[in-house]
Amino acid sequence: MDNKRNVGLRLARRLASLRADVSFAAVDALLVTVAYGLALMLRFAELPDGVPPHWWEGFELVLPVIVATHIIANIALGAYGHVWQFASIAEAVKIILANLSAGAVLFGGLLIFRAFSDRPGPIPIGSLALGVLLTVALMGAVRFRTRLFSFHRTDSQGEGGSRVLIVGTGKPAVYLARHLATVAGVQLIGFVGATPAAPGKRLADRPVLGPIDAVPELVRARQINEVIVATENGSPIVRRLIDLCLSVDVRLRIIPDIDSVLASNGAVQDVRDLQPDDLLERASVYTDLEPVAKLLSGACIMVTGAGGSIGSELVRQIATFGPERVIALDHDETHLHQAEMGWEGLDVEIETVLCDIRDQTRLMRVLARCRPQIVFHAAAHKHVPILERSPEEAVKTNVLGTMILIEAVKRSDVDRFVLISTDKAANPVGVMGASKRIAEMLVQSEASARNGVHFSAVRFGNVLGSRGSVVPTFVEQINRGGPVKVTDKEMTRYFMTIREAVELVLQASAIADAGQVLVLDMGEPVKIVDLAHRLIRMAGLVPGRDIEVTFTGSRPGERLHEMLSTVPLIPSNHPRISIADQGYPAPVTLMDKMSNLIRLARLGDTAALRTSLMSVALGDWNPNVIDINNHVAIDLRDEALLADAPAWEMSEPAPVGGHGHDDLNGAAG
Repeated sequence: MDNKRNVGLRLARRLASLRADVSFAAVDALLVTVAYGLALMLRFAELPDGVPPHWWEGFELVLPVIVATHIIANIALGAYGHVWQFASIAEAVKIILANLSAGAVLFGGLLIFRAFSDRPGPIPIGSLALGVLLTVALMGAVRFRTRLFSFHRTDSQGEGGSRVLIVGTGKPAVYLARHLATVAGVQLIGFVGATPAAPGKRLADRPVLGPIDAVPELVRARQINEVIVATENGSPIVRRLIDLCLSVDVRLRIIPDIDSVLASNGAVQDVRDLQPDDLLERASVYTDLEPVAKLLSGACIMVTGAGGSIGSELVRQIATFGPERVIALDHDETHLHQAEMGWEGLDVEIETVLCDIRDQTRLMRVLARCRPQIVFHAAAHKHVPILERSPEEAVKTNVLGTMILIEAVKRSDVDRFVLISTDKAANPVGVMGASKRIAEMLVQSEASARNGVHFSAVRFGNVLGSRGSVVPTFVEQINRGGPVKVTDKEMTRYFMTIREAVELVLQASAIADAGQVLVLDMGEPVKIVDLAHRLIRMAGLVPGRDIEVTFTGSRPGERLHEMLSTVPLIPSNHPRISIADQGYPAPVTLMDKMSNLIRLARLGDTAALRTSLMSVALGDWNPNVIDINNHVAIDLRDEALLADAPAWEMSEPAPVGGHGHDDLNGAAG
């Protein structure tokens, strides 16, 4: 529906532009008539009776040819299609060249006529030359000296139009001004500079009214309805603008994809409302496509947790690199179906598989049949408070489920395994983070065994807009009229858009060495309360007046400030990806710990399980001291070990395992 609406808007604007050009051509025809008629009268001004009748007769005959020649020259040299109230020297040159070209054609035609006729022609040569000069003067005057025939919206539109203020004074702002001039019901009031600008400066025939700090005062004094950001680095300006406008009623908008605007010489697409992504201070993601394409092209690739936000975007982006096929695996049929609808139209075979990663037998069969070469493991339980109350499920899915998948991968000739991890795995304080850190350890341990599979992990923070995450939660609370619930005034989180997170995951998977835990550059952490205020303001409401913000206190398993690593990060050969060289237990020690965790999970000893889980994740082990006599290694090929696994599934009232790797941390992010 949105695509159809956008196509309709563009078509309407093109038709409006065409109508403006036709109107200009009609005015030009009138100007040419006046110019050449005046030139003829000036040529014979010294005669008492004025222009002789035979010259008027000749003029009337040749006038259509003169008018058509000038209009055709204007079209050929691009003298139409401009917003003339913002025109520059380049447009003036086009008008001069078009009219001189028309004059040259007419002069040549007149000379040819005289060469083959004994008559002087329909119009004197002097009148022709003077007519060209007068046409240039009149067309230039209409385009550059008056707004009467500009055919674009100006201050004379009346009070019913939207009064717009543009933030920015560079090329994007000029392009936006030209675009807005073609939109009905829009009145451009002026500009404010993203940086302090000299008072009285004018841009595109509109005043620069001051710096961005003056926006609230200008909104009140000038009755501004919309403020549109048109700068090359919009995100810091957006955050500043939202903070400035917390107490005023004004619609905030932005030009989408400034880079595309500049690359297309000012072809501005639809101006859109602000989105949560605009709040992030993010540089553009640099993706070296060659190694990613080399990795993915022609390969069979499996994505677990494909129904989740990260998993579904992984499938979508992987499909653009020409894989042989993509196996989209998830436990939740509803999420998998919704994701499948979003993949329609992708030019690659996508096979959806309903499977729980904790079901060893089913998973083995799926991998044996599909034979994937690369596995992206995004399936996980992620909701922090729920996992604090149910650590058994964190172990069964995030730990044992990963172990089962790793064993299936080792038996299925998979070349590469990539674990999707979380910043909560760094020095974890809760069950969810601890379970994901242990999953990282499993990957590191398997890589050290050199079993033929390239194992690695990619760690990053929260993603904006994922299912159940802070942004959709806040938006839902705002739509209900509030209050917006934040856990703590000081709480911060790292944020990244789903698209850029997956782009960097693919890049990391292509450059990772075996056993590495790669960490994505998340930028600067964002205060959750600031995010809440900005989301309220983006909804056109005022925090504290229209929507209350309340503080509920931190929940179990949460900390005020997340970290990305407890060890110094090592640069990789990508500017946005680093390496966390964290230690892990020796394989036999780790398997001993896993055996104990699985035993406690089966027994349902929640307190002991939580203690043991945190102990393993936080490094309470000595890899150099291993009691071989007491060690009982976990062998997933031992069916007796997992004999009661199906009973776990039957005892669960809600779907478990294989869920997407979403950020599900509620209002705390």
